[in-house]
Amino acid sequence: MPLVPEASVRPGDPGEVARERSVDGWVLVADGGQPLGWLAVDRVGAQVDIADLALGGTLARQGGPLRAALDAALSSPSGRGVVVGDQGELLGTVRARDVIDVIEGSRGGSGVQDTPAPGVLP
Repeated sequence: MPLVPEASVRPGDPGEVARERSVDGWVLVADGGQPLGWLAVDRVGAQVDIADLALGGTLARQGGPLRAALDAALSSPSGRGVVVGDQGELLGTVRARDVIDVIEGSRGGSGVQDTPAPGVLP
């Protein structure tokens, strides 16, 4: 399961930059390389304001179980799960359908294996 590089903006960046970097109406806001939350571009004013962030999604850690990657994608308002490294730094994103494809491919005799996601490994 490949990680997709995710463009991000910082708090205080111009709203136009957020709109340019958005995908499907959402842009990731990060500070110091660490994700803070998703911003719907229809909420962007003159600049990126953390008060406008959609919070509540989960993060998946690099090398973590597929379940965590799927949960991150499903709980994200953008439909893209954020994958972070050991220090919480943004590595990229995954979509639920890509995680499900990996899960389907890893089914064994007893069901889904809870193995680290390929492409999310160190």
